Amino acid sequence: MTLELDVAQRTRTTAAIIDALQGACPDSICELRGSLAAGTADAYSDIDLRWTVGDADFHGACRKVGQMLEGIGEVASLRADRDSATHPTYRLMFARLTALPLFWRIDLEIISRDHDPEAIQPQRKPGSWSVTNSALMCAVAAIKAFLRRDPEAGAHLVSKGFERIHIPVPAVSPRRQVLVLAETIYDADDAYAPLAAQVRQLYREAFGGHEFDG
Repeated sequence: MTLELDVAQRTRTTAAIIDALQGACPDSICELRGSLAAGTADAYSDIDLRWTVGDADFHGACRKVGQMLEGIGEVASLRADRDSATHPTYRLMFARLTALPLFWRIDLEIISRDHDPEAIQPQRKPGSWSVTNSALMCAVAAIKAFLRRDPEAGAHLVSKGFERIHIPVPAVSPRRQVLVLAETIYDADDAYAPLAAQVRQLYREAFGGHEFDG
């Protein structure tokens, strides 16, 4: 089995998200950021967006994200970055749509027009972050790094994944560690077994029959 990514699908979905968010707040602006904005994106790049809204609309906009994304497709997960979860003018949200490859996570910045980037960040919000989900996202990022022929970054990311779930990094090749991480979570955590299975399948599609090499 081989990994096939339809970049046109990412382009269509990105445009639909931008239209939906701007439609939810007519005076807002949603735009690309990161590699998509710079024109340096490759097939593995995720969807980085910035949504700038009026100060009075900020909290309502944060609440509308899930609803707006559901209008585009089934939302597999949606969460706010813990360091921004209680900030009054800035929010970073991470979403995955079921129909999109795991590589194409939606990273959405929501910013009030009055946002002050120098403002002191509020305290981290407890209880809204899954270490297991984070570990699996490290595995996805590691696969992406290996496909981009950056083994050093891949090794670092998969090590972070094991660190998240407090398990020693196994003494196998860094690329093989990604598969071990996914299988460890699949066996140990029923809640995240489906996602772990998706990561395992992504690994096999990315590296074919060579999952034990490298």
